[in-house]
Amino acid sequence: MLDLAKIKLIAQSYSPQELFAALVWQRRFNEFDGEEVITDLANNSSLWASFLFTKPIFAPDENGLSFGGVIDTLLAMANYRPMPETSILRFVAYPADTLYILAENQDTIVSQLLDLGKKWRADSVDITDGTNEDYTWRLKRRLMARLEAGVSDQEMQRDRDAVVMSYWWD
Repeated sequence: MLDLAKIKLIAQSYSPQELFAALVWQRRFNEFDGEEVITDLANNSSLWASFLFTKPIFAPDENGLSFGGVIDTLLAMANYRPMPETSILRFVAYPADTLYILAENQDTIVSQLLDLGKKWRADSVDITDGTNEDYTWRLKRRLMARLEAGVSDQEMQRDRDAVVMSYWWD
C-alpha cells in the first residue's frame, strides 16, 4: 500500500505546506473550489504563515464531534482511489470542509483575508485571537517573523500577535 521510495522522494521534494496545498487543490464541493483557494493563497503569501484544511478542530467534544471528524478522515484516506470523473465507482473524498489560516494580527491583513473568504464563497468566516477565553490556551499568540533577506537578527526574533482565521463551507 505504501511505496517507501516514492514517499521518501515526495518528503524530500515538498514541504508539509505544499502537501496540504495539493490536498486542497483536489477538493471541490458545493461552493468550495480548491484550485481557486490555493491560487489565491499562493498569490497572497504575505498574508499568512501557514494553513490547514481539515474538519472543524475547535468543535465541542461533548458528543465526540472532534473524534468523529478524525474517524471520517481516516476512513476517507483508507478508501480513497483516484478515479476519473466519469467513473461509476465513487470513493469518499477527503472530508475536510474548514480551512484554517495562521496570520499576523494586523487590521490590513485580517481585512484582506476576510475579503478572500467572500471571494471563496465561504459559508462562515471566523477569527480566533488571544482574547477568546475558550481558545487562548490553544492559540499561541506569538508568531515568529519569517526569515527574510535583509532582516536583522533582532527583527527576526520579534514576536508578532497572531490570529487563526477559519473558513467553513457547508
